[in-house]
Amino acid sequence: MKTLSLLMIIFCAQVLRANDGVEFFKVKVRPIFAEHCTECHGEKKQKGGLRLDSRAAWQRGGDSGDVIVPGKPEESLLLKAVGYADKDLAMPPKDKGGKLADAEIAALAEWVRRGAVYPRDEVRKIGGMTEAEARGWWSFQPVKAVPGASVDSLIGEKLAAAGLPAAPLADTRTLIRRMAYDLTGLPPTAEEVHDFVQAASVDRQAASSALIERLLVSPHYGERWGRHWLDVVRYTDSLDSRSYGNDGDLVDAWRYRDWVVGALNRDLPYDQFITQQIAGDILAAQAWEPQLVVATGMYAIGNWGNGDADKEKVYTDIVDDQIDVTCRAFLGLTMACARCHDHKFDALTTRDYYGLSGIFFSSHILPKFQSKGEGEKLARWPLLSPEQATERSRGQKRLVEIEAQLAGGLEPMTLVKRDIFNKPGLHAWNVKDADNPSLVINTTDVEQSFITIKLPAKSIALHPGPKTAASAAWRSPVTGKVRVSAQVRDADATCGDGIAWEVRHAGKKLGAGEMNNGGSADFPEREIAVKAGELVQLLIRPRAEYTCDSTVVEFLVRGEDGTQWDLRDALVHGAEQGQDGVWWVCSGEGGQLGGELTGRAALEAEKSALTAAMARAEFAQGLQEGGIPATGYEGFHDAKIHTRGRYDRLADLVPRSMPALLTKEQPSIAAGSSGRLELARWVARAENPLTARVIVNRIWQHHFGEGLVRTENNFGKLGTPPTHPELLDWLADEFVRSGWSVKAVHRLILSSEAYQRAAAGNAKDPENLLLAHQNRRRLSAEELRDAMLAASGTLDVTLGGKAVRELTSTRRTLYVATVRSDRATFQTLFDGADPTAIVEQRTDSVVAPQALWLMNHPFALAQAKALAAHVAAQPGDREAKLGWLCAQLFQRAPSEAEQRIAERAVTDAAGWEALCQVFLCSNEFCYLD
Repeated sequence: MKTLSLLMIIFCAQVLRANDGVEFFKVKVRPIFAEHCTECHGEKKQKGGLRLDSRAAWQRGGDSGDVIVPGKPEESLLLKAVGYADKDLAMPPKDKGGKLADAEIAALAEWVRRGAVYPRDEVRKIGGMTEAEARGWWSFQPVKAVPGASVDSLIGEKLAAAGLPAAPLADTRTLIRRMAYDLTGLPPTAEEVHDFVQAASVDRQAASSALIERLLVSPHYGERWGRHWLDVVRYTDSLDSRSYGNDGDLVDAWRYRDWVVGALNRDLPYDQFITQQIAGDILAAQAWEPQLVVATGMYAIGNWGNGDADKEKVYTDIVDDQIDVTCRAFLGLTMACARCHDHKFDALTTRDYYGLSGIFFSSHILPKFQSKGEGEKLARWPLLSPEQATERSRGQKRLVEIEAQLAGGLEPMTLVKRDIFNKPGLHAWNVKDADNPSLVINTTDVEQSFITIKLPAKSIALHPGPKTAASAAWRSPVTGKVRVSAQVRDADATCGDGIAWEVRHAGKKLGAGEMNNGGSADFPEREIAVKAGELVQLLIRPRAEYTCDSTVVEFLVRGEDGTQWDLRDALVHGAEQGQDGVWWVCSGEGGQLGGELTGRAALEAEKSALTAAMARAEFAQGLQEGGIPATGYEGFHDAKIHTRGRYDRLADLVPRSMPALLTKEQPSIAAGSSGRLELARWVARAENPLTARVIVNRIWQHHFGEGLVRTENNFGKLGTPPTHPELLDWLADEFVRSGWSVKAVHRLILSSEAYQRAAAGNAKDPENLLLAHQNRRRLSAEELRDAMLAASGTLDVTLGGKAVRELTSTRRTLYVATVRSDRATFQTLFDGADPTAIVEQRTDSVVAPQALWLMNHPFALAQAKALAAHVAAQPGDREAKLGWLCAQLFQRAPSEAEQRIAERAVTDAAGWEALCQVFLCSNEFCYLD
């Protein structure tokens, strides 16, 4: 016995030591091989005949013989190579990163000393699954038809097997309220409840079918179910409250939201719903339809951390976001982690990820990258057909021509500002609506200092605009010879980079030059022949930095008879624009005064008409073909694997492709296209085992509170398997057979007894996994606010349009703006969708601030007041008014307790208002059975 015990101890110690060695290899050694060795000594390449990615491979050695002697690091060629003991064998070479860190060399030496323990060669794996697991995984199997089945038969089988009785059917008042909220997000009116209850008392099934059809054709159906889809695709109206509606914000997101609502209202087949969102712009190019471009807005509203100075990282983040939303929304797959490594759990590999990555790198939502440190600005695509786009391009070119012609006219500075900077005698002239170009006049006998400018006594200074010259013009009152001279000098020697100047006569250059900062220049007196009405001009133009270009000018003209025209003297002594028809100070550098430009009125009219036409053009933000211009991905390219997700560590080039396990035959992608259309058709094909299952599960979730698969965005190993796999497949099969009609799935579910049962729990199945009854739920944030507006009679049911920011608006909550940076909102308080995330299931909290909001917020108080006013306007006594109120809010007659409360509490208008508020805060109003 003692001998046996000793042998057991020795055996266990060996096992522990072996296990310890395996763990050491996995944690310390395998990462070194993967990072530094297997690129050249792995499956695809074996330099020197050596391979290090399996035990059998390194045991065979390489061209130089055995590389590892277990237990003897000092005799192992591997350690000599990584230690750079032999310069001819030094590994890794300098072009592959150079010598390993001392800690890494020490880890390899310790591994060899421990016996070079290497796990047995593993069964072939695809990502985080063995090949057998992957090919047998339930969600990767083809959808199975279940002939002769129904919702109730498939649920009934499970209930019978568990010996669990089904709950009775809900009463008809409860049923219409449930159906109305589920399909439209709005409560039924008292009249609708009355009519349905009456019809159901004769034929419940027929009445239910008629109700379902009426609700499905309601325009509010698309609003309700559109919100469910917007949760999944991380919808927001704005990125940041600080830049709401500004250039670069999601100013056109509302068009995508309205597209979703419209698509669901018209029951756009789901395969087309997918295809248009992934590749609508490509379809639009084949047969123009502007809404197809709008559909790709799903990608523009992404969440990828705008503002990063590292532009290449920004691009990889954008692509990652687009892959993530595509895979999770449509396929229920979590692909994003394969950006850095093979999926740890599912049959998805890094090659799969970068096969998809090339598709999105060959597409773009940005027109270009901004400068480092600046946030990116999403492209806005004009919703114009090719013919309309050509016409718009012509219009834009014509506008440029007109602007150039109008710029040929000098625009006089007519806006006079006196005593600027609180300095008496210091005056400025400007063009209306522009600070520059400008003229400053010092009429005093002393130097005036302001900002960084020093203006001598009785002097004037011209300042150009950022792209526009300031021009002093003398219009000749005579015909004959005159002598012209000018001088310019910097009025701000501490700032700027100088100016360019020119003297002209009748559009011809007399002289020109440049003056550096702090400098001066002269135009020596010169005789010229002029005609009456001709212009002689002194122009001051900006250089690179115009803000400090104030320039002191003198401009003098002498006539043959001794008459002298001095610009400085005239303006300092109060001359006005065009005094005596001689001196003019203007913006621009044309040869005519603006008001005298030939055909000016016609040009202005044409400009107005073209500008108005341009303004009428509509834009959308979405995805377009080709990589971002001026990047390495401009055009169409396959992507290289980014080792550990780093764009600066590129490995194998992966052809654009679909995940290998799910694809029997890869679609052919043309060289001149991204591959998004092929991706869309692959996702939307009837044979895809995931697509139909994922969407019918989402539909089921919003009718029962939980999906048949309770991890709606994850049909992989970490997700939960379906509680009723046959039911999920039957629904998916019926869905495809219906022509991908979402409304057909609603009919199958809502007409079932399972849906129409009462919400009465059963202790034997507390989570209701077997679906013996319906689930009670609280109204969503949108439903609650909309119900309050409906109750008060103030709900605005207008469809679509731009979002409103004010919570006090009477529009449906769908149209109240969500801002990604703002988390202190009504929607957040009442568990609305997080606009930064792909939301599969909203949280469900009951916290004190919710009750406080209902009791104290001005919006809630306003609805109670408006409702009380409606109550007061009803005919009859207090009992009749109470009956009307309960019918409006609860679709039933008042209880005896409510009658007693009203009798004691309601004595005046304030009493009705208080009672209305209590009812609006009640569980019966806020919850749905």
